[in-house]
Amino acid sequence: MEIYKIPSLDSLSDELVLALIDRYKMKEVKRLQRLMDYYIGKSDIKNRQMNDPSKPNNKVTNPFASYIVDTVQGYFLGKPVAYTSDNEQLMEKLQLIFDKNHEQAHNSKLGKQLSITGVGYELMYVNEGNEIKFAMLDPREVFMIYDNSIEQKPLCAVRFYDVHDYVTDSVVTHVELYTDSMVHYYRVDEGLHLENEHPHYFKEVPVICFYNNDELTGDFEKVLDQIDAYDKAVSDTINNLEYFADAYMIIKGMQMDETQLSQMKENRVIVVDDNGGVEWLTKSALNMEVEETKNRLKEDIHSLSFVPNLNDEAFGNATSGESLKYKLFGLSNAVAIKERHFEKGLESRIKLITNILNIKGGQFAHTDVTMAFTRNIPVNQANLADMVSKLEGIVSHETLLLMLGIDDPADELSKIEAEKQDTMYENFDKTLDEKEGM
Repeated sequence: MEIYKIPSLDSLSDELVLALIDRYKMKEVKRLQRLMDYYIGKSDIKNRQMNDPSKPNNKVTNPFASYIVDTVQGYFLGKPVAYTSDNEQLMEKLQLIFDKNHEQAHNSKLGKQLSITGVGYELMYVNEGNEIKFAMLDPREVFMIYDNSIEQKPLCAVRFYDVHDYVTDSVVTHVELYTDSMVHYYRVDEGLHLENEHPHYFKEVPVICFYNNDELTGDFEKVLDQIDAYDKAVSDTINNLEYFADAYMIIKGMQMDETQLSQMKENRVIVVDDNGGVEWLTKSALNMEVEETKNRLKEDIHSLSFVPNLNDEAFGNATSGESLKYKLFGLSNAVAIKERHFEKGLESRIKLITNILNIKGGQFAHTDVTMAFTRNIPVNQANLADMVSKLEGIVSHETLLLMLGIDDPADELSKIEAEKQDTMYENFDKTLDEKEGM
């Protein structure tokens, strides 16, 4: 994906905005749409045309794209991100905002979008109820513009979308421009026409760009050719079966009229002369070669995308969480890259939130919040408990709880402390009762 860079906002003219929108539509939107189509099963085989329309033309799609995306998504964000901070007041406010935005479900959808298209966008805003909200944007309708510095700081985000007037059957294109202080709303009509603008107070561009990887590619994008080849192989196999069903019958050494042919079909009997014969005209099928090709393509799709075939016999021998980790090694490496980029986006989200909280009187630092990702794989609880017990006194209790998969270790520690207090009072009351009984 192309990264748009300009010297400064002063050089961003109306003409440049429209030119970049046209460039994005031409270079990126078609690619993004294709990736989204593959996820829902609309691969290129659906558009195949035969030169001879009378020939069978099966168009079988195989949902490798959705399998790859859903497997990666479940492995990466099947368990929610856990946030911790020593600043309890900040965590309470963040958790309240997260709960109102259904943050776990939102992160899951965002991760899925990244897996499909390689990039995702999130808009931060404050609604009429003065609540901090965040929402996903369609990557086909938004792009970022950065400066020319080494740090490549975001200068603004451009969102463009069409609104259909069903009464007049006309379409109007609208453009939203988000800078570090303002939101500008335009209508496109032989140029940009400003309709409204207002400040947003986030102090930075309130649109966050999440990367899937360094190349901004989808998780199945590099195996599209293999998926196309597999779809074609399966479709042509079914075509060959239809060819066989529609094969021609050759009757040698006989002359038959239409009446005789009809009687033969009805009676299912063929009488031939001494020198006559009957056979089918068919094309020999290379079934073994076709199956070997399909198996090779399937293996390439899984190995090149780093998403293993979980139905493979090799996984039947993975009886423990540790053995599964070895079989998921390639996927783990790919997801580790995804995690670093996703964490960076979440840090930007928390920073924008704390900017608003500080305007309201808070004195919070977004760096006080740490986050932990937990892979969604089977775990040998006995081995994990043994390892945690051995680490007692070496690492903090909060870290140990995170290792056990506790989503909110701070809350769990509070519960443990409360239980200790209750036990202490119960023992104290029991001791008093024993003394009074004496």
